[in-house]
Amino acid sequence: MVDHTKKIGKRNLKTLRPRKNELEFFIADDVDISSFRDELASMEHPFFALKGGDTRVREYKNGNVTVTVTPNAYGIANVFDKDIWIYAISKLQEAINSNQPISRTIAFTPYDFFITTNRAKGGVAYKELEKALDRLKGTTLKTNIFYSEEKQETISFGLIDSWRILEEQKGKLEIGMVEVTLPDWLFQAITKTKVLQISPDYFRIRKAIDRRLYEIARKHCGNQHEFTICLDKLHRKSGSSRELRKFRFDIKRLTQVNDLPDYEILFDPTTDKVTFKNRNQNTPQAEASRKQEKGKKEIFKIKNKILKK
Repeated sequence: MVDHTKKIGKRNLKTLRPRKNELEFFIADDVDISSFRDELASMEHPFFALKGGDTRVREYKNGNVTVTVTPNAYGIANVFDKDIWIYAISKLQEAINSNQPISRTIAFTPYDFFITTNRAKGGVAYKELEKALDRLKGTTLKTNIFYSEEKQETISFGLIDSWRILEEQKGKLEIGMVEVTLPDWLFQAITKTKVLQISPDYFRIRKAIDRRLYEIARKHCGNQHEFTICLDKLHRKSGSSRELRKFRFDIKRLTQVNDLPDYEILFDPTTDKVTFKNRNQNTPQAEASRKQEKGKKEIFKIKNKILKK
């Protein structure tokens, strides 16, 4: 699994990578994935790091919700490692929808994972997959977000309980398949439908921060027309370690490209607020709102020119 958190060299790249495996995008080994799901709490709160090699203990609080993320020697699992989470959640949800037996252990071929999540399939990818699994196993999450029927309490768990690569055939499972056992917390979330469908183009998003912004937009905007949030709050929710002014630059850059899946992103510099608009709602009201937002930007540019004179 290539470290996608590294800089790419070229500037002003589009938000989305090309599809690597167009014809094979939904090949699956035992459970066909017809749509992808993400877990709600991890979409709203920053469970995963935005860069590789982050070894700091990260603490986050939003209202009554507290989240503490502790790394091991490999560092905190990052947003690209989360692809394994999303892939496993999606396979489990598909099994539930098909009334198949389910358990916390998900088995899959590395090849299917690479194809489905738009990754390269070379030999290096297998080594990177193992490293990602180690980071997921070694990252500990402590939170008071609880999905059981019991009273709310603070619990601690690894992002996955365990993983292994099968060295011998096991029933229908072939040599080389990967088994990942999900923590009970995540299993509870999936079985209680605390998941949300996401775009398959999520796996094409190049930058970690853009993936994180898509998650936040999908969680909070959903199928509504739009969602507006203050920049400093969005900065905290994103989990970005960049200074606020640099984060503001990231937002402005994304608004210029504006090809995030499902959502248009707008920034109002006068209020320092960010608005995510649902691209799938082409209503007259939505069009009027976009024109109004464009008008605000033009006014701001004119003001700047006047002030600079």
